[in-house]
Amino acid sequence: MSDNHPPANPSTLGDRFTAPYHGYIERVKAGVIYGWAAAKVGDHPIDLVVLANKEKIGEGRADIFREDLKEHNIHSGKHGFKIGLQVDVVIPTDAKIELFEAESLQPIAHNGYLLKHDVQEFEAEFSDVQNGYLEVSLSSLEALGELKCILLIDEKKELGIEVKTKQKQKTLRFLLPKSVLDQQNHLYQIFIEGSSVLLASAVLSAQPIQTPWKYLTQSYNEPGFLGVPPPADFRYESLKYQVDAANKHNSLDSLGAYISAHDVLCQGYEGRTTFPKLSLPEEDKPLVSIILPAFNKFELTYHAIASIILAHNQCTYELILADDCSDDMTQNAQDIVSNLVIARSSQNKGFLRNCNEASQKARGKYLVFLNNDTEVTSQWLDELIDVFEQHDNVGISGAKLLNADGSLQEAGGIVWNDGKPWNVGRDASSLDPRYNYVRQVDYVTGAAFCIKTDVWQQVGMFSDEFAPCYFEDTDLAYKVRQSGFKVMYTPFAQVVHAEGQSHGKDVNEGLKTNQKLNQITFGKKWFQDFKHNGIRHKRNLDINKDRFINHRILVLDNTTPDENRDAGSYAMVQEMQLMIALGAKLTFLPHNLAHFGKLTKRLQKMGVEVLYAPFYKSVGDVLKQRINEFDAFFIVRYDVAQNYMDIIREKSNAKIIFNNADLHFLREIRGALNAPDESKLLKKARKTRKAELEVCKKADAVLCYNTVEHAVITSHILQADKFHVTPWVLTEKPPGKAFKDRHGLAFLGSFNHTPNVESIQYLSEQVMPALYSVRPDIVLYVYGSNMPDDMQALETNNLKMVGYAQRLDDVYCEHRIFVAPLLSGAGIKGKVLEAMAYKLPVVLTDVAREGTGLNHEISCLVAENVEQWVEQVCRLYDDEALWNKLAENEKIIADSQFSKARGIEKMRDIFASVNLY
Repeated sequence: MSDNHPPANPSTLGDRFTAPYHGYIERVKAGVIYGWAAAKVGDHPIDLVVLANKEKIGEGRADIFREDLKEHNIHSGKHGFKIGLQVDVVIPTDAKIELFEAESLQPIAHNGYLLKHDVQEFEAEFSDVQNGYLEVSLSSLEALGELKCILLIDEKKELGIEVKTKQKQKTLRFLLPKSVLDQQNHLYQIFIEGSSVLLASAVLSAQPIQTPWKYLTQSYNEPGFLGVPPPADFRYESLKYQVDAANKHNSLDSLGAYISAHDVLCQGYEGRTTFPKLSLPEEDKPLVSIILPAFNKFELTYHAIASIILAHNQCTYELILADDCSDDMTQNAQDIVSNLVIARSSQNKGFLRNCNEASQKARGKYLVFLNNDTEVTSQWLDELIDVFEQHDNVGISGAKLLNADGSLQEAGGIVWNDGKPWNVGRDASSLDPRYNYVRQVDYVTGAAFCIKTDVWQQVGMFSDEFAPCYFEDTDLAYKVRQSGFKVMYTPFAQVVHAEGQSHGKDVNEGLKTNQKLNQITFGKKWFQDFKHNGIRHKRNLDINKDRFINHRILVLDNTTPDENRDAGSYAMVQEMQLMIALGAKLTFLPHNLAHFGKLTKRLQKMGVEVLYAPFYKSVGDVLKQRINEFDAFFIVRYDVAQNYMDIIREKSNAKIIFNNADLHFLREIRGALNAPDESKLLKKARKTRKAELEVCKKADAVLCYNTVEHAVITSHILQADKFHVTPWVLTEKPPGKAFKDRHGLAFLGSFNHTPNVESIQYLSEQVMPALYSVRPDIVLYVYGSNMPDDMQALETNNLKMVGYAQRLDDVYCEHRIFVAPLLSGAGIKGKVLEAMAYKLPVVLTDVAREGTGLNHEISCLVAENVEQWVEQVCRLYDDEALWNKLAENEKIIADSQFSKARGIEKMRDIFASVNLY
């Protein structure tokens, strides 16, 4: 086994070998402990627990075969171990490591080992993979000294580089194994040998073909080469959407334009001398006017236009080519691209004045400025516009810019207190959670941004004092914000930007010299606005990039909410929106660290930073890295909270707001009282009660959905001042069908939730058979996620097991009565509140009515036994006047008690109770 120390002779362990187990700790690398352990007698593998200063830091099994162990008579040699240190444990400096057999907890005699743990603070940053090498910048506040830097690939392969320097920064070049030069994403992690702290991680892909694309353009149509350029995935996605749209609208003739554009993009712009004709869509009333400024370099402009044609968007647009008196093929652009609007200057005016002049031709509600050295992707326009529709008072939205290799070029811009701008996230992974949520920014780059046309006119376009170019985009953002509008960045409008193609990169040559001059102009103009923006340093970036906020709150739940799956998910999303409305920057941490596709994206578009693997390994890893960043922790469910409240209290002064979702022990007690094995279930409920009340005691504020739960908890812990009714917000619903056009009963509830399963069984076994005997025409439709197969067997003539509801409108707008026969449970019943918002009258039990504000005979009907259920359902099903009365009254309650404005005020009171103002 390479670079393993030979095992110590057991006889050298002295008196300690009298223990039944012996072993050896050889080294700690990249957060992994290596060594061996075995029983004194017997060849069986043993399970291990690893302690550091009496605290568990890892566990594993000693069962790895090593030839060196066999040679030294350690039985058959199957006793090596490789145990990862737990990232959620803070290990003290110079920690003494001890080994124990897991089952008996008997100590394992071994050499002493002190873990030198993170005395010095290091930072690491990945660069791109080039020519088979991965560059890593390693830095420290002190001299790096002597150490070994470990690169871990996919948590399996290790590469190490020895460092010996008096400098505070060094660039390390790791030669990657050929196995990862496969165009696939791989996880790279950087550690210092002997430390469990992850310095940096990135998901990167390495290209097996390193030849610049301009030399391969003739091969683009050969099998195996079409997908080589990093933007190939974007192009495939765009073409797929365009084909789907053409099929849907029966307009297959339009595919020719998209296929031609796709071919152009695949060939690339490098060395292009021929320009086949392209066709833009013709629009009489475009929503968006895209302004594409250009001065010569038509091959770039042509490539950008092809990408605009290929990219699928729902919104309509026109493309205005702002030709700044070019003398190349740009002069003939209108002959090459049909439906192209031309704004041509008679003399060269420079970028700024060229854009201002071209904007006067725009017809759209929105203006989008796009550099001609870009390639756009599917939905880029829709996503820029979506920011205006989803967020209040937006003036500008900016795109995520990507480098040609797929890495991040810019995720919005930041201006420091010295007036110098930075690209946020430069050269980082484009998938990093820190850069993948909608947020307010200091400015967005002029390479790809959207502004409302009326705001553009109101602020006076680009300021002429920055002509011919540079800082005009930064200045525009400050003018827009000064006028009371927000400047926002969205990661979902993705644009590949070949930076430097237009003006080069040397600030001492050509038009780039204006960058220096205009920085002085910008500084004089806006000093009072940026002087408190923080000191320019990458260590300060993660805090300062979110400056337009009041509080930083980490929201911790067991998984990412799915609003169509259960009421708790709906509530969680609404509560996050209320906190955002109060100026909070939210970081959402799902306990499973899973990225859930569109569910994760939903939160990110709201403005929530969502953390996920592999960028973080566990909740403990997040707390270790970022615990001091937050003013408060909003934790949902006691079984999640109980694992982390102590470490938060120990390591942070942040407030803890605990939302119990529902009172679990109350639900379990109610369930037990209706079950045959009552004593067993009550015992479990008492255990839950102890744990749940302990969490309530430790929290600074406890949120419950109804006052019944408040009273129950208060009766146990006598701390009434910390309890609050959790705000619940009901959104406006579409009108449903009239009484006479509706049919049947509806029930909705996740099958993962025990009270819902109990309700369905009660309905199928007792209520619906009794109802069938008097009214066989009334049918119950059961909707719900995760319906098990055995539930399908419940279906009868008057009971239909529908399953997952794609749209809530189908549940609440089609049927005549909503039923909620809950026998157990706690909290508030979101399904009932939704019925109220939809004006769908409800028949329900008292348990289901808790927290809703509904009253029997006034806004609902209550039934507690089978006879009452049959009576009330039949009565309401036939009485249109009663139906209308209940519908109107429940809607009044929904509007008055569950509005967004009321929810914001309730959340403001909760914040104030823990001194968040």
